[in-house]
Amino acid sequence: MSTITVIACRKVLNSHAQFTNEFIVQLDDGSVGIGASPQGETVSIFEDRTVSVDPAMIVGKIRDDGYVGRSLQQVDLDSYLQQHIASFGRNNAYGLSLAFFAAAGASYPPGGLLGTPPARPAPPRICLNILNGGWHAYTNPVLSDFSEYMLVAKSNDIAEVIGQHNELQRVVKERLIARPKTVVSGNPVSCFEAADNRECIEFLLSARDSLGLAAAFDLMIDASAGDLRAADGYRFAITGGRPLTGEALHDYWLDIIRQYDLRFLEDPFHERDLERWQCLAAAQQTCHIIGDNLYSSDAGRIEEGAARRCSHGVIIKPNQAGTVTAVRRALEAAQRTGQIAITSHRSISTESTFLSWLTCMYGVEYIKIGPLMTDYSSVVRLNEIIRLTDGALCR
Repeated sequence: MSTITVIACRKVLNSHAQFTNEFIVQLDDGSVGIGASPQGETVSIFEDRTVSVDPAMIVGKIRDDGYVGRSLQQVDLDSYLQQHIASFGRNNAYGLSLAFFAAAGASYPPGGLLGTPPARPAPPRICLNILNGGWHAYTNPVLSDFSEYMLVAKSNDIAEVIGQHNELQRVVKERLIARPKTVVSGNPVSCFEAADNRECIEFLLSARDSLGLAAAFDLMIDASAGDLRAADGYRFAITGGRPLTGEALHDYWLDIIRQYDLRFLEDPFHERDLERWQCLAAAQQTCHIIGDNLYSSDAGRIEEGAARRCSHGVIIKPNQAGTVTAVRRALEAAQRTGQIAITSHRSISTESTFLSWLTCMYGVEYIKIGPLMTDYSSVVRLNEIIRLTDGALCR
């Protein structure tokens, strides 16, 4: 149990050089924790939209409701924050929850707050973000309807994988320099011979294979298909494709999986198109169908999706859940129902390393990291994973 004595807030910068709220929580033992929430550019239908609220009002409300000076556990504060997400905003609630967690854990070993003895966890396998498409493409941007083209390391040897990543980045950048450019949402992106998403896949696999790394990395695509939804089904608007029915998109994915040995496919359909999710998941023996926006890191939705066999895996993003307790329950639901868990950053980040802690302490097998070359917050999280798993220091 901990007692909050002070809650304060200030503005800090996120990875897009925008000011965001950072909360500071001090406990009666003098421990201090800070928490600032990341946010996503592609937001699911289950996430709250931006709430415009003065953080001083939030702090005052918490004080007026008696949560300053009261003995609390994390679950107590998080239950209160969940009840007020609509007025506080999900990102503010998560920042407050994270600040309390950091303060309460200041004198604990890394695994102490889980109620388990500290152990040396294994590093996760890294899902490396290499090519970026969609409406928010910044790093190695390409003309594509899909948000991310990733290579998933088969090894969890971080030093080896980062060395391979750097070689991949060198080859990709060299080859993209010569490509013609166009503009999508104000961002210059590289084009290929045809405006076809398959060209992006073939480009990435060619770079991988040219380095002799075909056996080292699997292919993963984040389709973010909520952004592809149209009144008549789906549409590849960026590449100028014709409208697709849900059945036609299902067949498209089957062809991509067969042709390119795709092993991980994230958000292949809109969040409400559950029948298509079920059909594609049922048809797969080699490709893992992964729900991100489908679940939005909600334990109840994860359990329901697993029961309906909509997916084989789940993306876990802490701020989607809204509190530390909620994201832990989401991750536990994924593991309990036999789903592959993949923890993930958001596109607009802070320097928080809670994602690294969550990944390592829960033994999560995969983490989405990057793009490492342009987002230093991803390097910060990866460095924390190295610290948590190398066993050089026992805290």
